[in-house]
Amino acid sequence: MILTTKQLTQAYGVMLQGLVSLDDNLRQGVLVYIESLMLEQGIKREKYLSLDDLNGHYPYVCMGSYMPIDFFNVDSPCSMAACNDQSFKPISLKLCTVIQNEHKPVHRWHTVGTFRCDDIVGAIDALLETLSNDGFFKQCVTCNTIRPAGYLGHDQVCNCCSDELLGVA
Repeated sequence: MILTTKQLTQAYGVMLQGLVSLDDNLRQGVLVYIESLMLEQGIKREKYLSLDDLNGHYPYVCMGSYMPIDFFNVDSPCSMAACNDQSFKPISLKLCTVIQNEHKPVHRWHTVGTFRCDDIVGAIDALLETLSNDGFFKQCVTCNTIRPAGYLGHDQVCNCCSDELLGVA
């Protein structure tokens, strides 16, 4: 899967805002992979991702693995042995969607996908595709902060900016 510059930039922005949590088995490898994509596409940025950026305390996207993933030796015989069982999919990607229900947000977690350990690139691509999907994350037209889509009104203004505009403190 090849993301456009706009999609990759949005996914990167969601990660920088701490809306993503990756477990210890994935965090470092995913960071290296994503930073290499940014370099490959020549996307300039003011801030680079850190391991802390991928460990959000209130995430809307979580990705984890039941086992350590060796990003640098995925094709080695040892890691292939753990992946021989077609039904064993230790990597899971989950998304929290938000729906406004009478001025109160309702959060629902959904499994986006599960992946075999030898399909780590597919799992990361699914993560990036999820983060760059305007149906899940959008930019507020007032503050330019990327928020879960359910926190934006029909005018594409987030709750924080909307309250400010209305004078609600």
